[in-house]
Amino acid sequence: MSLLTTSAASIHQLGAAAAFAGSPRSAGPGTADRAGARGLWSRYDVVANAMLAGGWLIEQHTLRTQRHLDQETDDAVRLKDLTVVGSALTNIATIAAGHLVRREFPQGLPLDAQGSLTSDASRRGERYYRCFTVMKMLNRACAAGAIGFTPRVNFNILRSYRPGRIFRLFA
Repeated sequence: MSLLTTSAASIHQLGAAAAFAGSPRSAGPGTADRAGARGLWSRYDVVANAMLAGGWLIEQHTLRTQRHLDQETDDAVRLKDLTVVGSALTNIATIAAGHLVRREFPQGLPLDAQGSLTSDASRRGERYYRCFTVMKMLNRACAAGAIGFTPRVNFNILRSYRPGRIFRLFA
């Protein structure tokens, strides 16, 4: 693989780990920022998911154009494609919901010190909060899937190279 592809694969894995772990900042008092949900989604999450998707796009392009993949390897790459697409879509949906929250709640969602919704929140605020929490869980699950399918893709690629006896020692 080229230096670009190897670097993209590393960026993808770092982004996947960061997306799975989530933002290091914990929700605290006054966490409702202009987007309405700093404790729910942050720039850190956006950048981590962008790294996850961008790195995989470059790596996947190299795999599809420069390598002849057998059916099992192609299926593994497709499964990983689905997890990366799911992560990107949940990221985009959360960004869009953040813009809607900013428009409807200029002061942000009413969050308590733990980052959960206060009891005096409107029904609309409850729906946005639920949307953020569901999207966060789906995003973390997709990032975990991207991490989990990596060994399968890599071992299938190694097998498709047909290296012979050395590979059989590790398989």
